[in-house]
Amino acid sequence: MTDTIRSYLQAWNDHDGNAVAGHLAPGGTYVDPILPGPLKGPELVGFVDALAAAFPDMAFAEDVLVTEGDLVALSWRMTGTNSGPLPGFDAGTGRRCELPGVDIIRVGPEGIESVTGYFDQKTFFESIGMQVTVVPPA
Repeated sequence: MTDTIRSYLQAWNDHDGNAVAGHLAPGGTYVDPILPGPLKGPELVGFVDALAAAFPDMAFAEDVLVTEGDLVALSWRMTGTNSGPLPGFDAGTGRRCELPGVDIIRVGPEGIESVTGYFDQKTFFESIGMQVTVVPPA
């Protein structure tokens, strides 16, 4: 199972959306805090491609990898320079990001069934030079 997870992480580091999506089982999903909901297939490929365009030097380093049954907890650190536009923004900021996070991954016989990523959105956006304002609901 750890080989599958490390290969999946390498696909991210290769900026290969098809390979990232290819590690998912049929119907497998990926979600993280900046997404409106789970992605799979071509949507996931597009997301990886967009993130790689926004951070051409993006790299993920494994900090800790723990397995328990079919579950994996992967602590990681993403680094990269925001030199391209993020979805919904016009241009990159030129600022370097170092972001810690954790993925909880469920692995089945046909591949990765789900990835749920956790990281601090405020830290992410502020590290690339964006101002974050929290507005309570009316």
